[in-house]
Amino acid sequence: MVDAGRATGGRDGLTAGALAGHRRGAMEMSTDPLTHDPISRPPGARSSEEVAVLDLCTAEVLATVATHSADEARALLRAAAEAQRPWAREGVRARASMVRRVTEAMVQQADALAEALQRSLGMCRFDALVREILPCVDAGQWYAAEAPAMLADLDVEPHLRSHRRGEVRFLPRGVVAVFSPWNAPLAEPLTLVFEALLAGNAVVWKPSSLALLPALRAREIAVREGLAAELLTVLVGEREAGDAIIDAGVDLAVTIGSKNAARRVASRCAKASVPSLSSVAGKTALIACDDCDVERAARAIVAGRFVHAGQRRDTVERVIVHASAAGELTRRVIELAAALRVGDPWREAVDLGPARHPTRATLLRVVTEEAMRMGATLSLGGEAMHRGGEGSWFNPTVLVGVNEGSRAAREILHGPVLPVMIASSNAHALSLADDGVGGPFAYVFTESADRAAAMADGLRASVVLHDDVFATEVAVDAPMDAAGPGAAGTLHGPDGLARMCRAQHRSVPSLALPARDPGWPPYSPLREQVAIRALRTVFGRHGVVGRLADLF
Repeated sequence: MVDAGRATGGRDGLTAGALAGHRRGAMEMSTDPLTHDPISRPPGARSSEEVAVLDLCTAEVLATVATHSADEARALLRAAAEAQRPWAREGVRARASMVRRVTEAMVQQADALAEALQRSLGMCRFDALVREILPCVDAGQWYAAEAPAMLADLDVEPHLRSHRRGEVRFLPRGVVAVFSPWNAPLAEPLTLVFEALLAGNAVVWKPSSLALLPALRAREIAVREGLAAELLTVLVGEREAGDAIIDAGVDLAVTIGSKNAARRVASRCAKASVPSLSSVAGKTALIACDDCDVERAARAIVAGRFVHAGQRRDTVERVIVHASAAGELTRRVIELAAALRVGDPWREAVDLGPARHPTRATLLRVVTEEAMRMGATLSLGGEAMHRGGEGSWFNPTVLVGVNEGSRAAREILHGPVLPVMIASSNAHALSLADDGVGGPFAYVFTESADRAAAMADGLRASVVLHDDVFATEVAVDAPMDAAGPGAAGTLHGPDGLARMCRAQHRSVPSLALPARDPGWPPYSPLREQVAIRALRTVFGRHGVVGRLADLF
């Protein structure tokens, strides 16, 4: 384990020594080296490969993690399936109690989780606490409170065969696989993990290899709190390990990430007859109408674009502003963005760290230059910073007047570059935002609630926020329907929780039935005549059903 006391710079007025003392032990909560973590591997398993988890800003090795082979992945799936059966028998209230305990333990271990996010992903401490840890704790506790009601049996009264009564029961699927990307390290995947566990499933969670440490820390907390180790497994490995659990017949696969990843997982699932759900990020637009509150819109744009160096799934990927508000709004955005501090979030008092991929700065520069050639004005930044480490350092950049056909306007950038597009009208802004490359999120800034509602009606996004950003923080208790190429299904809310289950309709007679049912063979001409007369009497144009409908 690394020594948290190695921090060399202060933040928020703390000296280096005080900072080290404050954080000492945050990542030392486990005495088990991750290279041989007994709770993340099948019994007796050995792997010949390891992956090093590095400090993004210094390239210091934080941990080494043994990877899972395809055979080991299948063994983990079998162990999860075995552990799931007694977990399902526990009942939803007992499962809710365990999830609540895990979330409370996560609060107690927030420093360790935050450090994992800061050091391995370059996330600022505030963002780690408020945008990753808080949302997943909130989601876990909310679902724990609501799941007993959401998963309660539903009475069904057949309208045709009134001599029967029925109920719908929500039964666990079995083992749920959760595939998550590096830029959604905790809040989004853990919300799905909690939902799956509450529904009575076991979970195999395969995070991106770039976001292993937060996932392993979260699982360690859960197991130490009493969750059976096999009920939540973190699968470490390349594509082959994930493919192995799909091919072996996992009961449901849920993917959050890029459209390519979602399509690949969905294709694999289709071949293996495994149901799948997915949420795909897109080029999220923020529309600033002519009557927007300029100060709030500007601050939302800067936060929505530059938090975590512009890499969140729900980040503002492009701003589309009405021409009449463009001048004032862009001036304020540039002022605010210019004041942002870039550096090492673990060792310095900063507002954003590096981008996750070491080659990202080169791509951002290429995209910026192309946008300028196509007519955009470079109003701020545009240059890489040379600071070393595994990350990619780039100054906050603002491009104004971006052409709608440029890469800056159409591609997800994963970096601190803000494309601003100018619309001639609010209707034009709406058409630019709903151009087919958007994803499940959209933001509309206007002082008119009616206009915001009208614009939301014209957007294909699943979650539309009025005068706010960071959609994933407000959507956990409401359904988030698939939106964007490659997405499928509904996540979160009562519908999303139900999709973690198999809905089973049970129908029983409410009175004693004769040995011979008139609807069973052998048939006769008389019975056929009775059938057609009954059909016309009840459902025909002048039948009983039609006459009853006319009364209302």
